[in-house]
Amino acid sequence: MLQMLNAFLTVQALHVTAALGIADQLTAGPRNIDDLASTTRARPSSLYRLLRMLAGAGVLREEADGRFALTPLGATLRTDAPDSVRDWALFVGAPEMWQVWGGLRASVLTGQSAFQRVHSAPMWEYIAGHADLGTAFNRWMTRQSNQHNSALVASYDFSPFRLVADIGGGQGSTLAAILQANPSLRGILLDLAQVVADPAPLMQAGVINRCEVLGGDMLEAVPAGADAYIIKRVLMDWDDEHAATILRNCAAVMPEAGKALVVEMLMGSANDPSPSKPFDILMLLNQPGGRIRTEVEFRALFTAAGLRLTRVIPTASPNSILEGVRA
Repeated sequence: MLQMLNAFLTVQALHVTAALGIADQLTAGPRNIDDLASTTRARPSSLYRLLRMLAGAGVLREEADGRFALTPLGATLRTDAPDSVRDWALFVGAPEMWQVWGGLRASVLTGQSAFQRVHSAPMWEYIAGHADLGTAFNRWMTRQSNQHNSALVASYDFSPFRLVADIGGGQGSTLAAILQANPSLRGILLDLAQVVADPAPLMQAGVINRCEVLGGDMLEAVPAGADAYIIKRVLMDWDDEHAATILRNCAAVMPEAGKALVVEMLMGSANDPSPSKPFDILMLLNQPGGRIRTEVEFRALFTAAGLRLTRVIPTASPNSILEGVRA
């Protein structure tokens, strides 16, 4: 229990280490504390205490000569690591977010988003106006999406489709993975204009020539013409009314044989230590009405949108694929 209660110290230690770029500086090998302090402009004795704590947690290793080295766990804080979580460390420990986490009691009592109460603005609006926070968050969304995409592509056969629309698809990493794996497919990427302004994943994957990139609001309308509509880790941000609206907008323009593919975490069963449960608290804190839903709740949501849930397909990631057709 004391380890759990002291976990806030670990979060902040990881945030500060990420912000100082310590893991990047240790990529080439161990370095001494004076070296690291000079590079980061930190007080050597204080920096040593921070790194010593993380060595005790297995993130770093203190050598016999006093130098610090990265462990495989600590390597995930490198900017260029394939499984990097550095952007999440930058976001989750930022002062603006620390205020939000401190609002949990009020959110539990009222059911209202702590983010909006603390910052007087919805999360998406706030981070769009705060570049450091917004950049870290958007990079993490892309990074996390990349880490889940191979599991998605391996779990579902997209080859029968002609045109796939990724609704709320961020900078396009999921769509890029699908198009790379299916050379005959074309794609549409829809998200807010400021989000799709830099569809780097589509360009890096060499599939931008098979894509139409659109700035728009999925709550208003989605583009017609696709035979599959992917909605990946989007509905968790919305209450049932808005989530049903997004699905209904897809159903309205789907062809008769079209598919709606919702990619989300499913709420774990009672007493199951599923990552869906703490993630659900993140939704409570950050997004008005946002939640992680059970399969039963998704089935009701599909029905409300004029769709029928036909399959639930687990993947090797935390996500499942919920396939729906027009009812």
